[in-house]
Amino acid sequence: MGKEKRRVALGILISSALVLSFVGMLAGVVVASLHVFAVSAAVSYLSDLLLHNTESSTLDRLRDSRFGLTIRFLIRQFLLLALCGSIADLDSFVVRIASVGLLLLFVLQLAYGAVLKQVRSKRAALPFTTRALDLDALGIRRMPHPFLTNKHVRKTLHLDIPLVAGALGTIATDDWKYVTFGAIITVSVAYVALLVLLPGAWDALSLPTTDEALDELNRQLVDYRPQVALYFTFAAVSRDFMYQVNMWLEALESLDLRPIIVLRERATLRYLDATSVPVICVPKADNLARVEMPELRVALYPGNAGKNVHMLQRAEVKHVFIGHGDSDKLASSNRVSKVFDEIWVAGRAGRDRYERIKHAVSSNQIVEVGRPQLMPLHHWTGSVINEVPTVIYAPTWEGWTDDACYTSVIPAGEKLIRTLLVHDRQIRIIYKPHPLLGTRSPAAAAAHRAIIALLQQDNTQRFGRKITDSKSAARKLARIDKRIAELSERGVRSSFPDLTEEERTARIRRHRNQAGALYWASLPEEAHHVVTERIPTLYDCFNHSDLLIGDMSSVVSDFVATRKPYAIFNLDGLPDQEFRNEQRTAYASYLLDADCNGLGEAIDAMLVPERDVMAPYRGQLKEYLLGADYPPSTVRFNNAANDLYRRGLADFPIEYPEHPEHPEQSQTSGLPV
Repeated sequence: MGKEKRRVALGILISSALVLSFVGMLAGVVVASLHVFAVSAAVSYLSDLLLHNTESSTLDRLRDSRFGLTIRFLIRQFLLLALCGSIADLDSFVVRIASVGLLLLFVLQLAYGAVLKQVRSKRAALPFTTRALDLDALGIRRMPHPFLTNKHVRKTLHLDIPLVAGALGTIATDDWKYVTFGAIITVSVAYVALLVLLPGAWDALSLPTTDEALDELNRQLVDYRPQVALYFTFAAVSRDFMYQVNMWLEALESLDLRPIIVLRERATLRYLDATSVPVICVPKADNLARVEMPELRVALYPGNAGKNVHMLQRAEVKHVFIGHGDSDKLASSNRVSKVFDEIWVAGRAGRDRYERIKHAVSSNQIVEVGRPQLMPLHHWTGSVINEVPTVIYAPTWEGWTDDACYTSVIPAGEKLIRTLLVHDRQIRIIYKPHPLLGTRSPAAAAAHRAIIALLQQDNTQRFGRKITDSKSAARKLARIDKRIAELSERGVRSSFPDLTEEERTARIRRHRNQAGALYWASLPEEAHHVVTERIPTLYDCFNHSDLLIGDMSSVVSDFVATRKPYAIFNLDGLPDQEFRNEQRTAYASYLLDADCNGLGEAIDAMLVPERDVMAPYRGQLKEYLLGADYPPSTVRFNNAANDLYRRGLADFPIEYPEHPEHPEQSQTSGLPV
């Protein structure tokens, strides 16, 4: 059973125990049984704790059913009072003390939550968030310690345990001391927690005004003098979409120009990869308009979004659409791109795609810069890498609508995997789906789970104990992940507050390289891999593969750089030549239909070079899609940025805002002649 299935099953089991425990407490009240109530209450507390630690999706279902965490605690407390009344009486000492204690606890919990809400709302009102810029002059204090702020609702709710235990002890022994001391402990701990929180909260509320904050940011930016910006905004913020920015970070770091990253949603900063490039996140358009970057002359856009207009309005800046991967999807030649001064594409194919939209984009807007991200890819040597050949299946996702559903997972994914598993030649399979696969379509999600189950079942049958033994490597990977997480933390939670962003980035990347090497060594060489996490990367999977099977997506375009054989699904059943004419990435591809016809030819091409009839075309296609090998794409990307920056300077010479402490700067400082 897969890890996800085990987690789901465990969540269902624990939630069932939780619900039954409340039924048990109710039964204890009805039959006036202290023993039944006490055991059921203990099970309910334990189930709550386990359910939250497993981060089960069952929690969402309980909340949607109006049986969320706070409601559960209130029900338990009311049942406790009902038990006291049924065994003793409603005027008894235990009922009065328990009622007063619970009421005081509720007031303190309310105050604690109100203080934190005030702090967070005030902090959220700050006009920007940054990385790698020194804003100590603003005197912004850190938030209270994470122990006091993280999951505070859970922590304060559980403070009722001493009172509940004391009340049950008094009912059992008729000794007033148990409920009295239990109430004192509960209320005292809640009161002390509030007192401990208040000084840190007061400091955290000492914030500069918007004008003061923006003035200091502008002073820092004038000192840093950014010349090129990577601008990103996206309405549906999640880790899955941040690859659009993260793929460009190293290319940005290698530029001659001084780069900066401009984000618009605060949540994106959480998912932005480690980078030495300074970052500013400015949610409000009015505040962004007040951010001064006098030397900025080039802005790069990985995506088309409505809020791009807030940067596009800067007339002195040359605006460039760089996208987040070349493919034959319509998104790679969007009519909206006409608003940009230039569109940087990988190769001639990108230029040709824009010919589809007549009178929208002129040819002189398009610049071919290659794909700097593809430099680490290994090239095809004419034979498989290892004794057991490796096929990577990398399907795209189902898209936002059924009209844009390019994925092969639904009609052909499971059949493909079954066919590969029973092939005469033993084949290792790497399954690397798009991170969004299954997020919109239940059918895609079901096919995705079926593929994972097939690969895991085959691994277990063939390797058995060896797969189990890989758990030690998994623990090592978990430790590396923990180190990366610790290094990624900033602010009060950081274990490395004195690291510069350059040092932090270097350490994180070194740990990721170690994790990648450990990942491949964790399973037998012939074992299949299901890759749904960030490690190993897609390009690392390419380097461990001999044949790609995929869909119409930028993954195929990138794989072409390896010159290894690849196959694409022709799910519409078009004649081969017509499909190749429509989908330029299919020019050198072996074609598969929904029944996986054509798979044999693709596998033969991988195993027997003499049968690889598409080999000569892959070299041609690589140059067409991604440009020539020389000069390298990193050089072309850098030259394009430098050239555009010079033209920007010619159109709009630099004029510095008035900052008396700022020394005069050279207009072309930092740019090679």
